[in-house]
Amino acid sequence: MRNLERRYRTLLRVLPKWYRRDREEEMVGIFLAERTDELDLEHSWPGWGETWAVLGLAVRTHLAAGAVVTSVPAKVVWRGEVVRALGMLGLLLGIFYAMTAVVRVVVGFGRPYQSPEPWWWVLELGPVVAFAALLNGRRTLAKVAAAAPALIALVSLGQPGYLLTWSVFQLPSLVTFACLCLGFHREAPVPPARRLLWWGGGAVLVGVIGGVSAGTGMLTIGLITVVVRVVAFVRGDFVLGRALSLFALLQLVPLLYLVVPVGALVVPAGALAMLLVLAVVGPVRRRSRATPHVT
Repeated sequence: MRNLERRYRTLLRVLPKWYRRDREEEMVGIFLAERTDELDLEHSWPGWGETWAVLGLAVRTHLAAGAVVTSVPAKVVWRGEVVRALGMLGLLLGIFYAMTAVVRVVVGFGRPYQSPEPWWWVLELGPVVAFAALLNGRRTLAKVAAAAPALIALVSLGQPGYLLTWSVFQLPSLVTFACLCLGFHREAPVPPARRLLWWGGGAVLVGVIGGVSAGTGMLTIGLITVVVRVVAFVRGDFVLGRALSLFALLQLVPLLYLVVPVGALVVPAGALAMLLVLAVVGPVRRRSRATPHVT
């Protein structure tokens, strides 16, 4: 095996084993088809274009939606669905915070951020735009719009010392944004608009209430997560239940950050933390034994 071939095979290891088993030899042959120079075969590396193409294929196959490949293991399909559900939960969380910020500005509680320019406040509505764009199949616009609030916050921090604290409290939003970017690749299905519009409306309503009741946002989101997690268990919704378990785990980090440093158990946060732990470790209703149909 020449060095260039070895490097291509190393690059292809980012792909799942079940995909490499069928396609690795074919792909290596295509990569090496026009690389016949002896010096090239010994000292060259895969090109940047090839590398990005393989990395993109790795995302689409590890989080498969069934549009690229004809035979996807069931666990891979479920993994992709859970990641996409977690990304949607992140968008709903963003809508909640957006409505809270808007209401606080309207009723005069203060600015959502001390941003240098007033027009930056408009970017608070980024999650709302992202939600509408994703339901219309405009994935790139949705990802860009969803990143707007994080951009405002980073610019508004002012002091680098606040970066760690900001990262801890934004952990649920940051991780779910990553799931949004990874899960909704170009072969992923468009989310069902009719069902998710109800979820979006609920996030708007809760956000308005949270804007009036300042300081209750984290507790409200946590309680809603626990309640919906129970509903998902009762209905046997494996995908939503698993996504909510991960979402609850992400919320535990900022809660513990609030409770542990003060050296005493803050009753509301401590009680919510215990409920979130139950949501994380609680059983998820097993899905049907029938293998999901991949179209």
